[in-house]
Amino acid sequence: MPDTTPGSLFDRKIFVNIHGELLPAESASVSVMDHGFLYGDSVYETIRTYRRAPFLLGRHLDRLERSLDRIFLEMPCSRSELEVQIQRTIDESPIEGDLIMRIVLSRGIGPIGLDIGICTQPRYMIYAMELTPESIPEEADPGRGGGGVHIIVSKVRRNSPRALDPSIKSGNFLNNILAFKEARDKRAHDAVLCTSDGYIAECTTANIFLVKDGFIWTPRSWGILDGITRAVLFEEAEAAGIPVGETDIPPEALFNADEVFITSSVKGVVPVCIVNGRPVGVGNESAAGVRGPVTHKLQELYRDRMERECSHQGPDGEGARAGGKKAPSAD
Repeated sequence: MPDTTPGSLFDRKIFVNIHGELLPAESASVSVMDHGFLYGDSVYETIRTYRRAPFLLGRHLDRLERSLDRIFLEMPCSRSELEVQIQRTIDESPIEGDLIMRIVLSRGIGPIGLDIGICTQPRYMIYAMELTPESIPEEADPGRGGGGVHIIVSKVRRNSPRALDPSIKSGNFLNNILAFKEARDKRAHDAVLCTSDGYIAECTTANIFLVKDGFIWTPRSWGILDGITRAVLFEEAEAAGIPVGETDIPPEALFNADEVFITSSVKGVVPVCIVNGRPVGVGNESAAGVRGPVTHKLQELYRDRMERECSHQGPDGEGARAGGKKAPSAD
């Protein structure tokens, strides 16, 4: 007999809310005629909870709405109803501890074809996944160790925004998958994709920063995903008096940087200590290959931000709508 306990087919427990029905992932299904499956015609957001409160939910929903607008897809319910269903999924999910939440909105079921008008009913799916110790590298914890992860510069180029804009967080993920495979083949944590012009864009599921002479640099926002954590770090760095800016960054700059780190909503701030097999910070032999002080400070600031907001937020989460007022943009 096959094991049918929730999460038995996966590396973690997963439950899914499909239009109000909460099921174990093994019992949930999507039609083979759903255009999210057929064409990647969907958008999504990934958030995490802290002490079972969704962190920066309002900002994620703002970005979700921007993605919907850019692919001409209507939300299948009101934003307030979606917020209620997200909270219900958190509350009713029989998973202990914190969660990774994935909110997916698909074009829905329709005949084979590319005309978006043939799908008349968009659908939402809200995934609640166990936040296992393996979900976040130990290097992301400001209180542990002092090392970092290994990344590579991929041969795969980032989709041009003139073709498929990476600022749309869509289910069409093959560009990232191919780069991530290259990273895994080289036993790296992640891969950096460059733009068609040869500048650094972002990693497969993270934004990237480097530190040089105490100044933080990150790629320009055009042609990358406008990361929520990225925006928060801009706010925290500026409040702490740490200079931060955007510019075109050639991949060679990673080898001359004092520090490199990547950011994502689930992992937070993750130090990078090796790029293409070479230690970061080689100009300072005592610091080469270990987490730098600026990265460590940002990890602490991000942890404190999460603690502060999730300990005192209302039921709708940070930045959620209040009386129809939209949360501040992450741009």
